[in-house]
Amino acid sequence: MNSQLVSTSDVPSTALTGTIPPSLFSLTHLRYLDLSFNNFSFSKVPLGFSNLTGLTYLNLSNVMFNGSITTQFSNLTSLMELDLSCSSSIVDYSSIYYTLSSTSTIHEGSQYSYMNRGNLYAPNLSWLQRLNNLRKLKLCGVDLYKASRSNLWAKSVSTLSRLRLLKLSNCRISGEVPVEQLLNLTKLSELYMDYNFLASKIPSKLANLTSLSVLDLTRSNLQGHIPYLSQVKTLYVGNNSDVMVDLHSMFAVPWPRLESIDISSTHVTGSIPPSIANITSLVDFIAYSSLIQGRIPASMMNLSRMEKLRLDMNNISGEISPSISNLKSLQLLSLLQNSFHGLIPDTICSISSLRCLLLAGNSFTGNIPNCIGQLNELSYLEVSSNKMNGSIPSLSSFFRNSAPYLLILGFSGLTVKVDQQPFPPRFQPQLLSLDSCNTGGKIPDFISNLTKLVFLSLSNNSLSGTIPSWLFNLPNLGYLDLSFNRLQGVIPPSIKLKSFFMQTTLKLRNNLLHGLIPQQLENIQALDLSANNFTGNVPADVGLGNIRYLALSDNKLFGRVPFSLCQENCELMLLDLSSNNLFGTIPTSFGNCSSLVYLNLGSNNLTGGIPEELQGAKRLSFLNISGNHFDGPFPAVVHRLERISVIDMGNNKLSGKIPEFIGDLKDLRILLLEFNSFNGSIPEEINALENLQFIGFSNNQLSGPIPEKLSGLKTIINRPKDRNLLGFIISQLYIGVQVNLVAKGLSMQLDMVRTYNNELDLSCNNLSGNLPSELGHLQGLYALNLSHNRLSGNIPTAFGNISLLESLDLSYNNLSGEIPVSLALLDPLSTLNLAHNNLSGEIPTSPHFDTLSRDGLAYIGNKFLCGAPDGIHCDREDFPTPESSESEHSEEQSGEWKMVLALAFAGYVVGFWGLFGVVYLVNEKWRKAYWASVDRILDGIIRCRKIRVSSVKPVIFSSFYLFVF
Repeated sequence: MNSQLVSTSDVPSTALTGTIPPSLFSLTHLRYLDLSFNNFSFSKVPLGFSNLTGLTYLNLSNVMFNGSITTQFSNLTSLMELDLSCSSSIVDYSSIYYTLSSTSTIHEGSQYSYMNRGNLYAPNLSWLQRLNNLRKLKLCGVDLYKASRSNLWAKSVSTLSRLRLLKLSNCRISGEVPVEQLLNLTKLSELYMDYNFLASKIPSKLANLTSLSVLDLTRSNLQGHIPYLSQVKTLYVGNNSDVMVDLHSMFAVPWPRLESIDISSTHVTGSIPPSIANITSLVDFIAYSSLIQGRIPASMMNLSRMEKLRLDMNNISGEISPSISNLKSLQLLSLLQNSFHGLIPDTICSISSLRCLLLAGNSFTGNIPNCIGQLNELSYLEVSSNKMNGSIPSLSSFFRNSAPYLLILGFSGLTVKVDQQPFPPRFQPQLLSLDSCNTGGKIPDFISNLTKLVFLSLSNNSLSGTIPSWLFNLPNLGYLDLSFNRLQGVIPPSIKLKSFFMQTTLKLRNNLLHGLIPQQLENIQALDLSANNFTGNVPADVGLGNIRYLALSDNKLFGRVPFSLCQENCELMLLDLSSNNLFGTIPTSFGNCSSLVYLNLGSNNLTGGIPEELQGAKRLSFLNISGNHFDGPFPAVVHRLERISVIDMGNNKLSGKIPEFIGDLKDLRILLLEFNSFNGSIPEEINALENLQFIGFSNNQLSGPIPEKLSGLKTIINRPKDRNLLGFIISQLYIGVQVNLVAKGLSMQLDMVRTYNNELDLSCNNLSGNLPSELGHLQGLYALNLSHNRLSGNIPTAFGNISLLESLDLSYNNLSGEIPVSLALLDPLSTLNLAHNNLSGEIPTSPHFDTLSRDGLAYIGNKFLCGAPDGIHCDREDFPTPESSESEHSEEQSGEWKMVLALAFAGYVVGFWGLFGVVYLVNEKWRKAYWASVDRILDGIIRCRKIRVSSVKPVIFSSFYLFVF
């Protein structure tokens, strides 16, 4: 799981170890020898096997041999079955991954892979030529890469005329399927070549192997279409993304023997045709993640032999037909993550053989049929993430006759009531989810009897009271989610949770829990206590165990960050202590966190700087220290964080220049330095950051011109279209980035930042010079804010090329000239502010552009601009410009300045004491109202607001799919 090996077995190994003694090879009358799954310590294959010429069966699979296969077995001419495999298939969910798109879409590849147990290779297969009696040959995991480079590499196999089974899985075979050399194998019935690098079409000549009944080409980089193979019973071509499947043409011809087909993770064009009903022998139809569209044809309900129907993660719509009851043999129905709607038909309860019913991630409505709980064989039930509105009045009564292993009702829309009726003893689910099921009151007592429970999720309910102590005495509990409830009190002082699938997660987010955090947390690998009211210090020993995920944000913790959080060889990947009252410095021990990916210390009272030792966190990708009191120059240690993608140092006291090495951080996507005291110019090296999409330098003391070379900002120039979220998945928890930005005249929070969101904010600095025309090349820019600087010159016509621009703020500068007509052609533009400049001429018009500032406030403070509220009238024949009026103003000002000063002084005396005196002496409420109005006026004029950026909240994605199959 997650590309790591997992074992839940407590059984000690019974494998033989060491090497094979030579005396074994003196047993010359031996007929049958099975030494599989022992451990011969990567020794070479002994030559003594050539003495056992009487062998008819030899199994040396997965015995940890090392080296080459040459002549060790060439004398064993009596062999009928030979297994030299050095890898075995295992359940593997590593192919399940999230697409961080508009929804938390889950994708899935092959659900098995191969685990190597040994390292054998064969430079050629000539040693097979004399083994003419072989019926079964298994070489899984034997490296045949070098052998397969020869055009006739399988010629020796073709001499095995009696061969019925050939297994060449996971052998690193490259090139085409050697069908020409296999045509002599007229008795071959099973051919396995999955997990290779064939990179070719499926040969149509396989149809000439008339005895072939099983063909497995899973995950072998195949291309093209599926040829017509009328003789096969089992056809596995899944997880070949370049294989095109047209089911309409495929099933337009008869497949008289086909029983099982796997086309998952291929490219299916169109829908499932009604002609599929002609394949009356069909037992298993596996087609998840295959882009299937349309509806399930009604004729498919006539396939009475169907046992497994998997159509997860497609684009299938419509309703489940009541005729599904015709599938009397159905054991597994999985329609996860499609677009099904309507009611779940009651007729599904007549399928007494049904073991798995997985309907999550659709739009089913109504209630769940009461009869489902009466299915005696039902082991897996998942209806989460639907739009149902029914209820289960009594959970114990509902499952009176069934004992599901997995019961996922969360976020389905159902209301689940837990009464005092006892549950039957056989009700022992291992995974239980009742999230958002309107389950109120205290944590149900019946859970204390679920001794096999591994996964428990009760989030988003109205649970109240304290956490019962028995909850942490459940012997197998590994995942607990009580977030978004009304729980209170302290967490019981003894938490001993066993690890399950490498992960033990305690998640108590967003409750009303309060009190001190207990210190006995050594067995937990993922702990989330965010958004509560915990007080006290961060426990000194909270990082001493095997914890990987630690989030304590949005509490009332105080004190220093414990030095013990990152000990040597710690596995911590996420640390979120943001939004607390922590003080002191960042511990130098953080350099021990070599696995750390995400570090958020924002919104505390930390001081000092980032210690140089942090360079030991080589995998660090997210760094947020915003909203603290850090001072000094830009931390030099950042230069050594090669994988950094998000930097937020805003709202601190940092100073000096932005370093040139910023251009070396090639993975950088978000750079936020606002509200500091950085000075000097913007480094030109920023142009080297192809992935950069957010630049926030506002409210500093930057000076000089805006860099002219911006063509290297590829992500902003060509806005990505993939809509992917920025974030991280750590221990099955998705952590995303939230950014506050100033756009459309408002401070907005992006709860989810996607690859296409971008902004350039250089406002409230001392930048000068002309606007570089190359800004117009940033065609994918969403928001551009250059307000409150000293920029001059004309607005470049090239700004009209920023075709996706929605917010443009150039106010409070010294810009002159006319407003380019090209701006009026930007249809996406919804907010424009050009106020307080020296613009002149007429305001361009277009049906859309005219709607951007009907009150004219976007142009105020441009007195030579025709149509601005305080500008000149548009009926004049000759519009004055700032240059033509300069001499007139100088003469007038020389005679009027004394009068202006006198009037100003008189106005100050009368206005200040007339209003201020009355306000302060008469009424406190008036006084507060006065200063509130002043604040609003100033805020409207200045508009350089303090922005808190990159507040990040964890969101948990459904991990239930990982446990289903």
